[in-house]
Amino acid sequence: MTIKKKFTLAMAAYAVIGILAWTTLSDEPVRVFGGTVSFRAGTLVVLGFFAFRAVMYYWRTRIEEQRERAKPAD
Repeated sequence: MTIKKKFTLAMAAYAVIGILAWTTLSDEPVRVFGGTVSFRAGTLVVLGFFAFRAVMYYWRTRIEEQRERAKPAD
């Protein structure tokens, strides 16, 4: 499976999980470090972090592949 297909599937999975989290979790506030954060928003922030990591990995892999193709043959 190519990296592009894996990336597409990962983003689709994060979107589905985000939609499910938004519709099923309550919006009750939770105390975190002296402040309050809604449980739903906290979950979406964590999912966003993982999606961001997936995007960074995808970009890094594409850049590395481009550099390998551009490298002159010895």
